[in-house]
Amino acid sequence: MQYILIHYAELSLKGKNRRDFEKQLAKNIKYLLRPTQIIRQHGRMLLHFEHIDNSLLDYLALIPGISNFAVVHSCPTDIEGIQRTAESAINTAFPEPRGKRFCVRSRRSDKKYPLISTEINFEVGGYLKEHFDFIVNINDPEITVFVEVTKDEAFVYTDKRKGVGGLPVGSSGHGVVLFSGGIDSPVAAYTMMKRGMRVTLVHLYNSTINRDFTKMENLAKQLSRYQGRLKLIMIDLEEFQRHAIALVPARYRMIVYKRHMIRTATLVAEQTKALALITGDALGQVASQTLENIHAIYDATPLPLLSPLIGYDKEEIISMARKVGTYEISIEEYCDICSYLIAKHPETKGKRDKIAEFEAELPLEGLELIQQERLFVGGKEKIINHDR
Repeated sequence: MQYILIHYAELSLKGKNRRDFEKQLAKNIKYLLRPTQIIRQHGRMLLHFEHIDNSLLDYLALIPGISNFAVVHSCPTDIEGIQRTAESAINTAFPEPRGKRFCVRSRRSDKKYPLISTEINFEVGGYLKEHFDFIVNINDPEITVFVEVTKDEAFVYTDKRKGVGGLPVGSSGHGVVLFSGGIDSPVAAYTMMKRGMRVTLVHLYNSTINRDFTKMENLAKQLSRYQGRLKLIMIDLEEFQRHAIALVPARYRMIVYKRHMIRTATLVAEQTKALALITGDALGQVASQTLENIHAIYDATPLPLLSPLIGYDKEEIISMARKVGTYEISIEEYCDICSYLIAKHPETKGKRDKIAEFEAELPLEGLELIQQERLFVGGKEKIINHDR
């Protein structure tokens, strides 16, 4: 059996609600990674696996709610057992450890343990220094040995990995993401998952130009690796766009399109009992994301409209997309509904009263919504529910 010890920072601030957040994180890990056992302890969680490989560790590093984690060796709490386990951990992790700079960092959650942390450091460090001819260097060690002592057992490890942090998915409500298939909206979806929100993806398309949705499905599949069960809803706005092309000047169509997309996503939110909409907007990045146009577009819904990337630049968003695993999919060719018959120089300072004049001529209700639903499970399985 192999073990992973995980810690969570933000969950410890939740006071009386912390247990509920811990249960949600344990539920998510069980669903996504299928450990043979999960043991919840104060401020930490121990996962049991038959086998641990790098792909599992890379996956774990992106599951929201985890601050840091490590593959650990478990042993009894007596100091001799900890010393021998630390020796074994070093031999396992380092093929030629002798003579290297090292330090020991210990902590104890059992305050009745007879040694305090500095004494554990001294006892374990002295043993390892003599055995491996180590050089003590607290500021710049080549090898760091971590020791955590609990009431029932001690954990020893040499490689602590950073997690994504945040809150476990499912602990902060439900939102609907306007999912374009570009670089930004998948990152926005993941960012809200990181804040504990469970999301539904809504992709709005034009059936005259979009018929192959492989790209959208692959993006949803990748994001489902972090949420578990993830629904992608695709809605055809061809009929609305046909009216808009006939009645709205080209320079204003992008604003009108965006407002109708938000109205349509609001209908989905009402159906699914979601409490917010999410966009991938970043301030000033494109014409629709000027402050004036955001002001003109966002009031198309009574729901809160969240833009988690609003202050990021493109390179930061691309870097996040690479980490999440959506970038290479996002750059595949696909025609965005908002680029369909849009002016070369669209309006960047939309006025609400002007937009209201155009919308007064449009059929905003009573249009047939052709809706398709896809359900993705843990990045591995796609279930087609129904098209209607």
